[in-house]
Amino acid sequence: MKKALLLCLFGICSIIAQAQFPYNGAIATTDPTFTRPNEGSPPTALSTQGTNVYYDVVPYVVTVAGLVTITCTTPNPDFDTYGFLYSPAGFDPLNPLTNVLLGDDDSGPGLNFALTYNFTTPGTYYLVITTLKPTLTGSYTLSITEGGPLPVRLVSFTAEKSGTGRNLLKWTGAGESGILQYEIQHSSDGARFKNIIGATVEARNVSTNSSYNFADIAPFQKLNFYRLKITEKTGATTFSTIAVVNNGKSISTMRVFPNPAANYLSIQTKAGQSGKAAVSIISGTGQIVYKSDHTIASESIVYLDVKKLSAGNYFVRIKTADGTTTNLPFVKH
Repeated sequence: MKKALLLCLFGICSIIAQAQFPYNGAIATTDPTFTRPNEGSPPTALSTQGTNVYYDVVPYVVTVAGLVTITCTTPNPDFDTYGFLYSPAGFDPLNPLTNVLLGDDDSGPGLNFALTYNFTTPGTYYLVITTLKPTLTGSYTLSITEGGPLPVRLVSFTAEKSGTGRNLLKWTGAGESGILQYEIQHSSDGARFKNIIGATVEARNVSTNSSYNFADIAPFQKLNFYRLKITEKTGATTFSTIAVVNNGKSISTMRVFPNPAANYLSIQTKAGQSGKAAVSIISGTGQIVYKSDHTIASESIVYLDVKKLSAGNYFVRIKTADGTTTNLPFVKH
């Protein structure tokens, strides 16, 4: 019965396969539901917050190979959309991690997604449009932009304190193309960033992963916020996520700050901790609203975006590579 239903859904999709872009659609309570993946290239885990969310499926016919950006816009600034791209092998809502190529949350205007993908094989691909939470509905428009250089995808960007009074920054880019350079920017408060003099690194622009590193020899005595300014040869610029290092006194316990938190929450690891850490945010009712793996180093800081969490009481659960689990309460304003 379920297989028959899926075949029926794909039959409906094939009718609109030649739809023109911009494509206008709407997420409504009459749409089917599924558990959406998290964003990623490709996504590797299902969301704990996006369960039973409504979704639309829009086929996209690729006739010529090349780079395409699919951008979502909405008339409601509070309508938070997610977008996923599936291969010609199809989309199965019962197994949403199968055949998924790319997932995005906020790369488009406002709270909307933008998917940039280098199509190498013609065929019918599938766009899945969904939302942050199960209660969200609204209209949307999909637009297509073809061509342009394929931007770099950062595999990782980390910062850690060394024993020589320096902070070591490391990052890895995948499939660089048309990238001019990386500039390391530094801040004491996470809001006002300035370029570090002499910290401009030329991109290699190779198809395989490229790893880079830089040593900040004059860090601030306490908190140090770092990000990468990535400049393409066209002049377009993007920024990496923020990495944080505390160059204050060594600490023997893990902590979170600021508490209460409004937009961002920092997790300060203790001396001697390193490796993979499973980080979860759990609401006061026991619901897991965030879950992801992070790489930590001794006295490093994990920087979490909590803007979309509702106001209330939460706690962060961190399970480190040595098997230790730490629960730290915080309040979201």
